[in-house]
Formats: sequence, C-alpha cells, structure tokens
Amino acid sequence: MRVLAAGASPANPPADLAALHAQAFPMLPRALIERAAPYGEEMSAEPGRVLLNSGDREAAFYILLQGFAEVLEAEAGGTMRSLLIHRDGEFTGSLDLFTDRPNAVTVRANTPSRLLRLSRAALEALILTERPLAEIILRAFMLRRIGYLRQRPYGGAILRSVKRGEQEDSVMDLAVIGGGPAGLAAAAYAASEGLQTLLVGGSLSCGDAPGLDMLKGFPGTITGLCEGPLLHRAEDQSKRFGAHVLPLRSVSRFDGGCYPYRVWLDDGRLIEARSLIVATGRQAGDADTIPDQANTAWLDGWLDTDDQGYIHTGRAAAGSMQARAYESSQPGVFAVGAARAGSVKHVLASIAEGAAAVRVVHRFLDASAH
Repeated sequence: MRVLAAGASPANPPADLAALHAQAFPMLPRALIERAAPYGEEMSAEPGRVLLNSGDREAAFYILLQGFAEVLEAEAGGTMRSLLIHRDGEFTGSLDLFTDRPNAVTVRANTPSRLLRLSRAALEALILTERPLAEIILRAFMLRRIGYLRQRPYGGAILRSVKRGEQEDSVMDLAVIGGGPAGLAAAAYAASEGLQTLLVGGSLSCGDAPGLDMLKGFPGTITGLCEGPLLHRAEDQSKRFGAHVLPLRSVSRFDGGCYPYRVWLDDGRLIEARSLIVATGRQAGDADTIPDQANTAWLDGWLDTDDQGYIHTGRAAAGSMQARAYESSQPGVFAVGAARAGSVKHVLASIAEGAAAVRVVHRFLDASAH
C-alpha cells in the first residue's frame, strides 16, 4: 500500500476512485523493473537530497528500488506542501516529461534510498520499446495530470442541443476533437488548468503514428483504459476534473463562420466552443487503399491545409497574422499531432504537442476576452 501525505486522499475512497488511484500510482513488479534497468543507472540518495526541483526544466524519471521519496508543491509564501510519498516499486513523473514545461513539483528522498534514474531520452526509448511498461507508465502519467485525486471543482454542462424547446447549456472554453495521444494530452492539461473542456473521440481519432499500437484501447479513451466497465468508470471520473468525454462519437461538420465556433457530432448534437484543438490524426483503414491523408474532411475547407488535408499552422497558415504556435488559419482553432502539417508522426511527439498547445489556447482566450 502506498504512503500518502496527510489530507491527500480520502481514507476509504469509493471503489472506482480506488481503482483509478491504483493505476495512477502503480507498484511495478520486479520483472518490469528489471526490463527498465538497462535504460537507466542505479543511484543512491541520502535523506533530504532533491531529485527534481520545481521550476527547473531538467527532467528525469525515477523508479524507487528501496526507500521513500516525497513529492512537494510550492505554496504562496514559499512554503512546501507534501502531496504524496512514493515507496519501493513506484515511479515519479507526469506528462510534463514529454514537454518543455518546467517541473511542477519538487521530489526529494525522505530516507536513505536506492533509485533507478532514466533521462528523458532514455524514458522515451523505453516507451517506444517496452510495451508492457509503456502502457503502465503512460496511463499513470495521464491520470496524474488529470488530477482527479484533488477533485477539482471545474465542469458543468457543456453540450448544447439543437432540439427546439430544450434549455441551452453554456459555451465551452475548448473542444478537443480526437481521442488519440495528442487529444488526450490536450484535454488533460486543459481541464486540469480550469478550462471547460470537451473531448470528442471516435473513428476520427484512429491515428497510425508509430508507437500508437502499443496502447490497446488508448484512442477514444481519457485514460488509456480498455472498453467496458473501466471505460465508463473513467468517463465518470472525468467529470471530477471538468472535462466531459464522448469516446464513441465523431464530428460530422464544422462551422467557422460564426463565433463561438460550432461543431456537429455524428448523432446530431451541436457543440459551441470558444476554441478548438483538432487532433484527429490520419485516415484509418487499409494502407493499400487509403492514401496518406489527414482526418480533416469534416472541416469542409474552413482551414488552410495541404493537398492531403494536413492543417497548416503558425506562419505557414494562410491569413495567419499573429502566427501563434499550433494555430491554424482560423484564429482560435489549433492543430496538433498527426493532423498537423509538418508534425513528427509518433506517439510521444503527439503527447508533447497536445500539452504544449493548451498554453497557446490560454493566450488566445485571454486576448479574445479583452
């Protein structure tokens, strides 16, 4: 049983919360630790030694072999608040390891400890090679970023109905279209940072980036869980951090001629959003019969794309005056992952782009509010 800092978790969490907790903070069996060993180096740490420092960009991944490591968060005034304590077999890290974001927390040894340290590059190599470990680590990172343990008070009704007489719901801050790695990362970051967020996954999110097949059930879910009861459980938990997930829906039409933007789902429902992140990846199907094309036909020509439908962003986007990173020719509409022209087509790059784009979304929303 892992050790928690005071107040970090309910004493008797509900069964579904406990299940997700175990996946966010798993204890690796010896066999998987042995598979990770060639990618890193073993080290010792005395009590009080800082392994990761909040605000620094130097990142590393640690597996606790023996001892305890504490995760702390800086509060106003410079005091440090204990979030949790890792023990033997557990590992540190979050999605920030795949982005250029500074460390959000400080990690230090609490006791004389032995650890396996992996650099960011070594972790990426492990993720792309060791599939059993990759599934455990990426699922844990996604759940940690979501922050469901803190039970953030975001959210609210975010879907509108086109049926006459029904009450209209609020306009969303962000609609993420596509439930692959880029879309999942974008939704997790956006919701955890307070944006009213909707994630739409489905047939449009079946990207074929290298490394994506390592995660069975990853596209179209918020946590990388497989279909069935665990997926429904994950959807329920998504409401705790403010994102609503529609894993089996796809988008049929986009209207860029009005603001807030409008997106229609395949079941006829209408979404209104102040910003969009398009993360719909490539066309799914037989590689011999379907050319290398993006899943962007539903945009119906509203965005500047290349001949294969990949979305131009930044200075490459026609009509883009401000040239924000990841922003398309339509202000407030962003593209990440395999759907973006010029992107690197693999899972880790997609995760990094999805996370990084949220910062640009914040800047757009702040500017449009004024």
